[in-house]
Amino acid sequence: MNRKPIYKTPEGEQAVMAVYERLLSEWPESTESLQIETRHGRTHVLARGHKDADPLVLLHGAGSNALAWGGDVPDFARHFRVYAVDTPGEPGRSSHHRIGWRDDAIVEWLEDVVNALSESASTQILLAGISQGGYVALRFASARAERVKALALLAPGGVSQPKLSFFVRGLTYGMFGRRGATALTRRVMGDCEVDDAAKEYMDLIYSNFRSRTDAQPLLTDSQLRALTMPVLLMLGGRDAIFDSKKTGDRFARVVGHVDIRLLPEAGHALINVAPAMVPFLIQAAA
Repeated sequence: MNRKPIYKTPEGEQAVMAVYERLLSEWPESTESLQIETRHGRTHVLARGHKDADPLVLLHGAGSNALAWGGDVPDFARHFRVYAVDTPGEPGRSSHHRIGWRDDAIVEWLEDVVNALSESASTQILLAGISQGGYVALRFASARAERVKALALLAPGGVSQPKLSFFVRGLTYGMFGRRGATALTRRVMGDCEVDDAAKEYMDLIYSNFRSRTDAQPLLTDSQLRALTMPVLLMLGGRDAIFDSKKTGDRFARVVGHVDIRLLPEAGHALINVAPAMVPFLIQAAA
């Protein structure tokens, strides 16, 4: 992987992490901050919920961090032991090392995280991921199906090709600094309701963070058929990055046993999804 710094400037990194720390300080005092050493970089995890409950691992999208799940974590934590992971190479507390997509490194990384959080090497988890996090979840679940009790995917990567129009707009927005970052935020969020503080934080990240440019290879049909666990797939009808119909159609054709829920008015960023996910996860964990 390219060793180019993930932030444009040291000052930009400081600004992003200062907001991270401020937002995290608003989480309940019961939140635990864990540091895990893996084969592919130090990884930070936020933990909530009863320690004896079924483990639920949450993976955020690109250009984001574990705090993105903040609105849903209280609902999840009432039922599960929640682990919100800061993916390495993204704007969180984990290592800046970016794990490549082309080999099994990303599977090894998440395996190390899951093993560190588990009572034994055979412990099964509930796994959820959005966008890039959905891609990582798919890679792990297809390679280590025996470790995943249920899989929840929100607008996942790796199933259909990203829209070319999004990359073109992204390049254009990148030429306009903070104004471009604000436009990109609106494009990704669509019409979903997000408070001003969250929008400002996203703008700050997009203005100071270098997004990954290496494409995620599509999962093969063979990899998708390896998903033997219950699968929930949530898609936004107005997703600016992926063609939700193509994603849903491929899942229906190849995986078959999948609960597909299309949210017609939603964009790419699916937030406040706990009310839809919790019943699925409870049933799968039973």
